[in-house]
Amino acid sequence: MMMEAEKWYQYQESYQKYGFDMKPKQARPPRKQVRQHSAVSAKDKARLLLLLVVIGIICVGLIITAAYAASVKYDTNQIVKENNALSAEIENLDVKVYSVNNIEAIEQKATKEQKMVYPASKQIVYLAGEDVPKDGFAEELKKQAYN
Repeated sequence: MMMEAEKWYQYQESYQKYGFDMKPKQARPPRKQVRQHSAVSAKDKARLLLLLVVIGIICVGLIITAAYAASVKYDTNQIVKENNALSAEIENLDVKVYSVNNIEAIEQKATKEQKMVYPASKQIVYLAGEDVPKDGFAEELKKQAYN
């Protein structure tokens, strides 16, 4: 049988072999809290505050600009909508003008509303060359209508 000292020696050897230290740990003295001075000085803090204020003003400006752009876009869309409505109305008026100036429509209105009839062959009068106006019949009618 082994003696106590030999056992202790063998026990200690195996712990050293595997990297364990058999000595009891010594209590560490408590650390003193060393207050580290911050690297940011008062001047730097003032600069940071000024930078934050400038960034805030820029952000508010961006928001106002975006709101103004949306307002302008809305106004533009309203004008485009009104323009489209006016274009449609102009088209309708063009169609009405064409239908009123159409020869067939004029002829139909003359025969139905004015009770006009086509002349018989005895009622037709042929004009001589000297009876024709110089500017033409259309110009002569315009002069009489607008004067």
